[in-house]
Amino acid sequence: MAAMKSMTNIILCGGSGVRLWPLSREQYPKQFCRLTGDRSLFQDTLLRNKKLCDKTVVMTNEGQYPLAKKQIEELGIQDIAFILEPLGRNTAPAITIACLALEKDDIVFVTPSDHYIQDEGKYGGILERAETLAAAGYLVTFGIKPLSPETGFGYIEADGENVVSFREKPNEETAREYMATGNHFWNSGMFVFKVQTFLDEIKHYAGNIFTASREAFEHRENDKGIVRIVKSYMEKIPADSIDYAVMEKSDKIKMVGMDISWSDLGSFEALYAISNHDANGNVFSQNSILTGCANNFVLAGNKPVALVDVDNLIVVDTGDAILISKRGSSHRIKELAGDLEKVSPGITKNHAD
Repeated sequence: MAAMKSMTNIILCGGSGVRLWPLSREQYPKQFCRLTGDRSLFQDTLLRNKKLCDKTVVMTNEGQYPLAKKQIEELGIQDIAFILEPLGRNTAPAITIACLALEKDDIVFVTPSDHYIQDEGKYGGILERAETLAAAGYLVTFGIKPLSPETGFGYIEADGENVVSFREKPNEETAREYMATGNHFWNSGMFVFKVQTFLDEIKHYAGNIFTASREAFEHRENDKGIVRIVKSYMEKIPADSIDYAVMEKSDKIKMVGMDISWSDLGSFEALYAISNHDANGNVFSQNSILTGCANNFVLAGNKPVALVDVDNLIVVDTGDAILISKRGSSHRIKELAGDLEKVSPGITKNHAD
């Protein structure tokens, strides 16, 4: 796949990935974890998109910058620009600040840092179509063909490439109705647009975010090529997502469908789904022993773990913490964060040594 030389990949690399605790911690979130092989999701994102874009801007925070820098160095990649946020204000300000650092005619490909994409063969062709639409003045979003009635994603209702509406995360009954229509797609959180088009739209629909973001960018600090946003200015920016701030309001939206074996790996159930299963549907680490068990996910490092006559469990042992959950319920892990911190301060923030 030839690089699209006019495109810049903006990688949004923040977040704590609390739903994958205890693997993912605030100081070592899921995008830096090696969940699917020898490389992290962040590294896979870099390599996948550098085949298609000739420039990369990584938006991250001060705490995660050393991790990102180290993993980039492992790949031997040199030409990465960093913009560091002192605190998170969601995706609309992050993307606005990144766009202010670029030329107005640049076309950008905005991606999270923690997505899993199995079918990269189709990826380049899909992106080419998005680039064509972006050059024509549209804000392009990507819709993933749903494989299940997922309740953890927002949905896009579309008529071909025309977006009819954005839908909030549904209950299971509504998600099944969406699947049955054939014209509802998971909202991927990836976008392609011309810098000037996006800045015009966010200025029109969320002028307070645009103005505060521009002020923060104008007062940035530049440390040997690393752009740092000053905290006092970042705090003034209203927090909002790009979907709420712009995409759900603009009349310049197009959607390109993706059927590429995609996952945001936002839960242990998602990680289970992409893993290799034994004849009984179990996924387990090397030292695990399962007898009379079916459909379990067991990850325990070098520690022997034995399961007998149990089904549909998630068991994760990181040495300093153990998670046991019913499969289908791991989304509730985030409800435990406060109690976990009371029992063991720092356990949701610091990774096991």
